[in-house]
Amino acid sequence: MSAMNNFARLKLRHLQCLVMVAQERNLVRAGKALALTQPAVSKTIAELEEIVGRQLLLRRRRGVELTPAAEVLVRHAVSALRGLREGMGLAMDQPEADQLRVAVGALPNMAANLLPEAVARLYASHPALRVRVVSGTNAQLMTQLRQGEIDLVLGRLAQASAMADLAFEQLYSEPLLLVVRPGHPLAARRRPTLDALAAHPLVLPVSGTLIRHTADAFLIAQGMALPSRLVEATDTSFVVGLLQRCDAVWFAPQGAVEGLIAQGALKRVAIDTSGTEGPVGFTVRRGGEAGEGARLLVEAIRGIVAAAARGNRANAGIGKPA
Repeated sequence: MSAMNNFARLKLRHLQCLVMVAQERNLVRAGKALALTQPAVSKTIAELEEIVGRQLLLRRRRGVELTPAAEVLVRHAVSALRGLREGMGLAMDQPEADQLRVAVGALPNMAANLLPEAVARLYASHPALRVRVVSGTNAQLMTQLRQGEIDLVLGRLAQASAMADLAFEQLYSEPLLLVVRPGHPLAARRRPTLDALAAHPLVLPVSGTLIRHTADAFLIAQGMALPSRLVEATDTSFVVGLLQRCDAVWFAPQGAVEGLIAQGALKRVAIDTSGTEGPVGFTVRRGGEAGEGARLLVEAIRGIVAAAARGNRANAGIGKPA
């Protein structure tokens, strides 16, 4: 069969599936991201391998690796999908071409406080602004960013392997905190030990995420094994609802919980979590020109962060006249 005939058999779903598998390096996780079963992902990849005439995946015990042929195809597939999405967006939005819009991927530490405040400020000065907020894991959002589905991602710096063709600007650094509901047995203890966590269910970010790696590394460094009662979740509303109903302890990014702590809805456990700090900021496509909506959102976020930093310095007495 000729190369042209093979190309005619190629479908968008083949490329989308391959790109997601390349991002996740795991067929089950790729299936979840695509709302497909693992067998459906395997079938789609098998179809693509037949079309290409090359093996694309090497099955390993803990996931999959890409063959050289797959690496080449993924690079071109990402560019092709990005171009198609941008073209579709321009075509569909043509009657509203002058409307300001921005699509942003937000991790929980940004979605809870900073992003809502920035969007609210923008609407005060640009009431016609159209905002689309997308949630997901860091890896999923980076894939959507590369493919042109979103304009920027707000959250912690991703793993180096996920930053190809992307650029990161740090706004600040934040730690992970241990938090519980008011009235929790650990809430009133002045200096509980880390061992005290073993008596309670522990809520951690989803396995495979960078923030989960940080949490695991902290616990291992402190000589604590993961408890048998473990909940993995990234949805803030679910975790807050869980904490209100039981004595679970949440290992969460500061940005995701500081507002709830200030409101009294959560309490911080007085356990030192030094060493869990990580850079927080926004990620964009390298070399890409941001639209006006994305530019305005970034400026608003920078302004909020700068004002907060000035307030912190003032509260600490830094910069005050002697």
